[in-house]
Amino acid sequence: MDFLTLLNEKKTINQAALAVPMALGPNDKFTPYKNLLNEENPDVVIWQADAIADDFSKEVIWDQVKQGGAQAVDEGDLSAMKKAALKSELDQAHQEFLANWPGIQKQIVQELVQNAKETAGERSLFLAYSTKAEGGLGEMGPADQAFFLTTALNESKGAFSAVFIPELLDENLQEKVQEAAQKQGTLVIRTTTLQELTEMELSKAFDGAADKGTNLLNLEMAAASVSEIDPADLDAALVDLMNRPAADQLHVMLTLTGQLSKDQIETWLILPSALVTLALSANYQTPKIKSTIKELGWN
Repeated sequence: MDFLTLLNEKKTINQAALAVPMALGPNDKFTPYKNLLNEENPDVVIWQADAIADDFSKEVIWDQVKQGGAQAVDEGDLSAMKKAALKSELDQAHQEFLANWPGIQKQIVQELVQNAKETAGERSLFLAYSTKAEGGLGEMGPADQAFFLTTALNESKGAFSAVFIPELLDENLQEKVQEAAQKQGTLVIRTTTLQELTEMELSKAFDGAADKGTNLLNLEMAAASVSEIDPADLDAALVDLMNRPAADQLHVMLTLTGQLSKDQIETWLILPSALVTLALSANYQTPKIKSTIKELGWN
């Protein structure tokens, strides 16, 4: 079942789809996560690629190559002059490495995507990359983020149901990611971080996302901000957005970040949202998503 069909089915019973983040690094074991995923059975897995992609960046891979070559030179029975010459050749090889990097990255990304898809199983798989400035774990620069995301989309073979466009990327880089997504038939999610809830701010976010051909608008609010808002006002504001004519093409989802109180979790249950994102368990919290499925009592 494609994700939009799922949303429409959920809408008929006034329920949001349930998503969980998957932020596993290269040293984490995927099998325990997959086993718990099958037990809790959410609708969507959001692959937080920032937890693992940076470990396979061109800087990291080149350092490994260079260190391995330098170690071989140091351990060899060579004169100091010969060692210096060989190390100089290693430096020259850097340019060749950079020229070959797109092909190398393509192979790496193919393996990472395949692993993410196998872990998610038949569930919808969303692609996301968040920098530390956005509350994630990533440290790639803007161009490298866009290059990674477009490569992942192009090599996905339709594995991703949706992709989050990084909120802090330059607009031209956001457009490149969106173009790659649309070529693959992948839905586009744009995030607006709400510092305060005003009609003007919500309208601006909604209209801006609609104008850019966005499929889902992710309204992100921190737990501390939610505590300052009357739930009735938030409910009315979300209902207003979802009753707009463009809402047939632009779905609205509310992401509450941080550790939510019991009252906030109960309030969240009744707020209109296309998607609710919770941690699979306390072992799989992310810098943003702290509250768990068990806390919400979803299952």
